[in-house]
Amino acid sequence: MKNVRLIAFSLISVAYLVAQIADQQTPMFILKPLLMPTLAWWLVHETQAFEARFLRRMALSGLAFSTLGDVLLLFAGGESGALFFLMGLVAFLFAHLSYIGGFSALVNHKNGFLRSQPWWVLPFVVFLAGFLWWLWPGIPPDMRLPVSVYAGVITTMALGVVNLKDAVTQKVFWPMLAGALLFMLSDCLIAVQKFGNALGNAGLAVMATYLVGQFLIMKGVRDILLTSK
Repeated sequence: MKNVRLIAFSLISVAYLVAQIADQQTPMFILKPLLMPTLAWWLVHETQAFEARFLRRMALSGLAFSTLGDVLLLFAGGESGALFFLMGLVAFLFAHLSYIGGFSALVNHKNGFLRSQPWWVLPFVVFLAGFLWWLWPGIPPDMRLPVSVYAGVITTMALGVVNLKDAVTQKVFWPMLAGALLFMLSDCLIAVQKFGNALGNAGLAVMATYLVGQFLIMKGVRDILLTSK
């Protein structure tokens, strides 16, 4: 079956979300570590002719770090929850740095879209500053620097996608940007749950936006590789 890998990712994702809705911890612990590896399996198969490309390697590196982050965050609610949360934050930090590296290999600050249209940076910076200002009182003092650095890095990752606007087709760009923004939203929801006001069903929204966001980013990576020379 041609799309068996994508079907597997979709089924595991849906099964995880159903388990989350039903608050079934055992299936969640089993399924969560399978999510990003299954997506990586799909990407590897789809781009096997581009094994040596830096973008591909960085995308797979990002998925590997995301898997590590997913596993670590499974234990963020226990006795050592703060430590596991911080380690999960570091794992996802490296995931975003991997994506930034891959995007920067295609275009950099000298030849990217943001060079000619720098005003696109403004809404991202305003949102980042406003979100941190709103969340700041609830962040423990020893977590303020890590959270701020992480927020800056994920914003840079999204801007890295924006910087690709003139380098890829619009059919590739807009879904990929949507993926980056959904990934940002997922992390913002985690921060609100952790340091702000608890939201009903936020855990479901966190994972739904995360899964769709990661898939759209990887689909963009695949399409860029398949249309490259």
